[in-house]
Amino acid sequence: MRTDIQCLRGIAIILVFLFHLLPNLFVNGFLGVDIFFVISGFLMAKILTKSSLRSVQDITAFYFRRFRRILTLYLFTIFLTVIMIHLYLPNFLWETNNRYSLASLFLVTNQLVIHDQADYFNEFRTSLSSSNAFLHLWSLSVEMQFYILAPIVFFGLQFLKNDYLKLVAVSITSVVGFICFVLIFDQFAFNFMLLRLWQFSAGFVSLFWSKIRVNRLPNKIEENETRLFEFPFLKEDMVIILIAVIGLCFIPTKLDVLILRPLVTTATALIIGCEYHNNQILKSKILGYIGDISYVMYLVHWPIITIFLSNTVKSYIFCTSLTILSSVVLHHTFEKLYLKLNWKSLICLLFALIHCNAYLQYSVREHNFWKDQIPEELQETVSNNQIILANQFKLNYCVQGDTSNFKENIRIFGYCKYPQGRGNVSIMTIGNSYALSFADLIIEQFKLNYSNYTYVSIDEGYGFFTDSPGSSLALSVFRKLVAEHKPDILFITPRYSSSLQSRIRKNDDYIHQMSENIQFYESIAKKIYILGSHPLYNINHLNTFLHYLIQNSDELESLHLNRFKSDDDMRCVKKRFEKVKCKKCQFFDLSHVFVEGDKYLTFDRDSLISYVDNTIHLTSAGLKLCQPVFENLAKEIMNNTN
Repeated sequence: MRTDIQCLRGIAIILVFLFHLLPNLFVNGFLGVDIFFVISGFLMAKILTKSSLRSVQDITAFYFRRFRRILTLYLFTIFLTVIMIHLYLPNFLWETNNRYSLASLFLVTNQLVIHDQADYFNEFRTSLSSSNAFLHLWSLSVEMQFYILAPIVFFGLQFLKNDYLKLVAVSITSVVGFICFVLIFDQFAFNFMLLRLWQFSAGFVSLFWSKIRVNRLPNKIEENETRLFEFPFLKEDMVIILIAVIGLCFIPTKLDVLILRPLVTTATALIIGCEYHNNQILKSKILGYIGDISYVMYLVHWPIITIFLSNTVKSYIFCTSLTILSSVVLHHTFEKLYLKLNWKSLICLLFALIHCNAYLQYSVREHNFWKDQIPEELQETVSNNQIILANQFKLNYCVQGDTSNFKENIRIFGYCKYPQGRGNVSIMTIGNSYALSFADLIIEQFKLNYSNYTYVSIDEGYGFFTDSPGSSLALSVFRKLVAEHKPDILFITPRYSSSLQSRIRKNDDYIHQMSENIQFYESIAKKIYILGSHPLYNINHLNTFLHYLIQNSDELESLHLNRFKSDDDMRCVKKRFEKVKCKKCQFFDLSHVFVEGDKYLTFDRDSLISYVDNTIHLTSAGLKLCQPVFENLAKEIMNNTN
C-alpha cells in the first residue's frame, strides 16, 4: 500500500476520533470520513482496472476479496460491542442500540439514520449524544453499498475509448453529484450513498488523472517534463497547499461545510493523483502506522467513547488509551491473522461470526441474563423520569385535531380546538413543537375564563420569521389560521432556530420579518405574547441524566448549563427581540425560573427529576417551574378583559 495513502488514512482517522472525543473543539473533524470515501473510490478504481470481470466467477472473486478484509473484523466488532452495551449501559439505552446493531449487521445503518432523522421525535437517536454505539457504522454501510455499485459503474466506463474520456466522465459525475448533494436536504444527503457517489468518483478522478500523467509521453520527454512538473509551485508546493487545506479540519472554529467539504475532497483526490512521496507528512512512519490500524480504530473508537466517556479528564485519558490499545491489539492479533486464512477457513469464520451475532441478537431480547439491575434505591427515581417521558405529549383537553385541510407539504404536530369556555376572550397559540408542550399549561391558567382556545404546532414554525422553505410554509399557514380564527390573544411560543444567534447585520432581515409579521398579527389580535430567548439544552439530556445518575452520580452537577455561556449564546437573539417594532406585543421570559447562581438548572436536586427530555423539550417538572409565569400572564389578560 502506498505510504502517502496510508498517511492520509492516518490523518482521516485522527480527525474522526478527535471529532467524536471533543466535538466542541474539533468541530470540522467529521470531514475525515470524506477523506476515507475518496481513498475508497481510488482504491476501488485501481482494483477494478487490474481486474477482469468477465464472468460470474470473476465477480464472485472480486467481492470475496473486498468482503474478506471488511466483513470479518466488522462482524467481530459488532458482536463485542453488543455484549459491552448490555454489560455496561443501563437498559433504557438498549432499545436504540438493539435497533442499530441489527441494521449494522445488514449494512443499512445509514438507511436507519435517514429513517429516524425524518421522524422529529426519533431524531435524537441519531445524535452523537444518543449513546448509540453503532452510529458511526453509517459510513461503512455507505462504502459497502458503493462496493456493490462500483463494478457496474466501472463496466460502463469501459465503453469509453481512452483515459481522457474516462477522466472527463468521472469529473462530470463528481461535479454533478456535488451539486445534487448541495441541493438535497442535508441530513438525507449526508447518509445516502448515491448522493455521496461524487466523493467516490473523486477517487476515480485521481486514478485516471494519474494514468494520463504517467502515460502521455515517451520516456525521454517524460523525464524532462517530470523535471518541469517538479518545479516547486507545480508539485511540491501544491502538495503542501493541499495538505494545508486538509489541515483546516483541525481548526477549532466551525467553517462553512459547503465550502470545506468540496475543498477537502478535491485536495485528497489531487494528493493521491500527484503520487508525491517526498513530503515529510506523507511519508511519516507514525501517520503510516496509524493508517495501518485506521480500520480497526474506526470500528472500536466510537463504542468505547459511547460506553465509557464522561465529563472527567480521567475518562478522556481512559477512552483515548483504550482506543489505541484495542486498535493495536486487534490489528496484530486478529486482523492480520484472518487475512492470511485460505478461502475455506475464512468462509467458516464468517459463518461462525454470522451465527454468533444472530444468536446474540435473539439473546439480548429474550433472555433474562441481560436484564439490567438498576440499584433499588434509584429504581423509583428512574421510573418516575421514564413515566414523565412516556406522557410528554399527551394533551388532556384537545377535542379536535383535524389536519385534513392542510395541503401544504409541512409536518403538523397538532391542530387542536379545545372545549368552549365560560369567558369572552378567544385565545390561540402558534409555534413549533414547543407550542405543543405549552398548550395545556397555558389553557389551565385561565380556568375556563375564555370563549375558545386553539393551538397550532408545525415543524419549523417560528410564528413571526422564516429561515428555510419549511418555516416559510409554516408561517403562511399561521397567518392564514390567525386571520381565520381572529383570536383576541395570540401566544407565539416556539423553540427558536440557531439562525437567530448569527451576527446582527445592518437592515437585518430577521428583525424586518419579525416586525412585519407582528404588525400583521396586531391588525387582528388585541394582545400578542411572544416567548423570549431560552437556553439551548443538550439533545438526549434525559438519557444522559439517567446514565450519570446510575453510573456517574458524582458528575451530575456538570449537566447543569453554564448561565453566562448560555446567555452569551443567546445574546444576538435577545438583541433582535429588543429591536422588534410592535405596539401590542410583549416578550415574556421563562429562563429566569431555572436560574441558580451561575447555572441554569436542568434537573431538580431533591427529587432528581429532569427538567428536560431527550428532544430538548421541557418535561412536566420543567413546565411546573414555568407555571407562575403563565399564571401571571393569564391574570393580566383576564383583568384587562373584564
